[in-house]
Amino acid sequence: MRKIIFLLLFLFCVLLFTAAGPLSVCKEIVMPDGTVYLATNSRGLLSVISDGVNLIPLNKGLPKKNVYPFNRTELRPITSVYVDPLHPRRIAVTGSSGIFLSENGGELWTQVPLGGIVKKSNYITSVALSSINFRRIVIGTSFNGIFESLDSGETWRRLPMDMKPFYRGAHFYEEITALALNKDDSALAIACGLDGTLFVSTGNKTPVSVKVPSLRNEYIGSLEWESANLVLFTDKNIYRYDGTVWTREFLPFPFKPEQTTQAELARRSLAENRRGIYINSFHASGDALDKLIKTIKSHGFNSLVVDMKDDEGRVTYNTNLPLPREAGAVRVRFDLGKLVEKAHEEGLYLIGRIVTFQDPVLFSYKNNAYALWNKKGDKPWGHFVKRKNSETGDDKLVQTEFWVDPFSSFVQDYNRDIAEELQIRGVDEIQFDYIRFPSDGNVDKITYRFRKSGMSRIDALESFARKIRQVITIPVSTDLYGFNSWYRMGNWIGQNIEMLSRYVDVISPMFYPSHFPAGFKPDDDYIAWAEMLYRTGTERARIITRNRVIIRPYVQAFLMGRELAMEKEEYTAYLQQELKGAKEGGASGFTLWNNSNRYYMLK
Repeated sequence: MRKIIFLLLFLFCVLLFTAAGPLSVCKEIVMPDGTVYLATNSRGLLSVISDGVNLIPLNKGLPKKNVYPFNRTELRPITSVYVDPLHPRRIAVTGSSGIFLSENGGELWTQVPLGGIVKKSNYITSVALSSINFRRIVIGTSFNGIFESLDSGETWRRLPMDMKPFYRGAHFYEEITALALNKDDSALAIACGLDGTLFVSTGNKTPVSVKVPSLRNEYIGSLEWESANLVLFTDKNIYRYDGTVWTREFLPFPFKPEQTTQAELARRSLAENRRGIYINSFHASGDALDKLIKTIKSHGFNSLVVDMKDDEGRVTYNTNLPLPREAGAVRVRFDLGKLVEKAHEEGLYLIGRIVTFQDPVLFSYKNNAYALWNKKGDKPWGHFVKRKNSETGDDKLVQTEFWVDPFSSFVQDYNRDIAEELQIRGVDEIQFDYIRFPSDGNVDKITYRFRKSGMSRIDALESFARKIRQVITIPVSTDLYGFNSWYRMGNWIGQNIEMLSRYVDVISPMFYPSHFPAGFKPDDDYIAWAEMLYRTGTERARIITRNRVIIRPYVQAFLMGRELAMEKEEYTAYLQQELKGAKEGGASGFTLWNNSNRYYMLK
């Protein structure tokens, strides 16, 4: 009977996909009666009942996002769904920053309170409900471990997980993609879906590893305890475990990526396997450029990234746009037409880098009209650090970064217009760096004057990405922090790799070993550790984005911190191992980063 129900559901899903295009399904769970619950990226929670005919939205009370063009209702992505196996009308879902509970089968939702040890920056990925104690809730997070409440969210405690494989060091945990409590509340199943492992924790005992079948790069999305069987749902199949043997069934509503258009395929074909170096604007013309192009070609590379708007907010080419000139941003360091012509004559792919929301020029424009502002309301916000006065030797406070408001339409449009001009004038790809909110300093003192009601930081960056995609038809790439590509994140600085992968063609994680804390996964010597960071980081980025985009990492080609003690032979091997790790992790090309453009680490 179950197989017949699945067949009916499968046929219905084929018709649904044909009629309405594929749903963006985040996770799903199938109940013993054949009901399928779908946690989606944009349509909330949906259920497909056992007759295989009705697709029912269950969204009353679930949170909405506020995203450009601000003219329609859109639901926030659901990161997990859990159904109480003994009381199937008790359902819980999570978003990245919230938990929602329904006691009536999803007809109405109430939000579970968070606070205390559960921080705003925690990214919630999974939830489980007790079938005995209705006040017990367990949640899993992307990188902060597992939390439990015994009083319906009034207070929370972290479950003791400070051991391998959960604890990764430096206050980071493995991502928990699914949780399930058994029916008598005596055991908790824990899935770490990005590395395909499963554990069962009984009481206060150390969690025991459960060997799972080869998942062939499948993603563990949901768990359920069905009678004595543990049921595991991936993005392709259902696996049932009776304590000894695994059996497999097909998933009635298999995950499918958003429909890829011919335009997207064409853009990604252009962007694939691009191997190159970063060139700052001072070296983008004349003999300096010729030498760097010689380096590129002698090593078999085929691309270059050049600053078009740099870290100082300077537009570095001969722009025709009036606003950068009015703002005093233009510092012409090369002729864009000549650079494009030169790159293409040499058979090279030219990527234009735009430093986006860290912008000292726009920060000061019109009396700081678009700068981030201090909550006291008396001045712009800034992060200040102590520096020695070179003349007196005294300490002085210096502002090191100058952030404009990512919620501001003016700021977004300013950067969009630069990107559009670069496209018109022949640049092959647009790359956005500092596409985030500030991370350093007392960010709790910031007020966002251009933030619309209900908007999150992720919403701000999604709004910008949508504007870019409206006008840019060539490949678009974004540079992300290494940790923001290793884990699901976004509540902190807005960089959410899942969201961005729906708009851009290339994501360039910065897996710089010098920028990872020494205590993070410290099992290898430094060079082997660097290889692991690029290999595992690239693999995880591909899994999280479900291979929707090209992963083209930035590779550290500079010495910093402990690396300064390396001799030439060692640091050359270090670079080679980084590249080896990226390739083995499935990267499509790479870009070497050295701010001085001295690529001494190459052989």
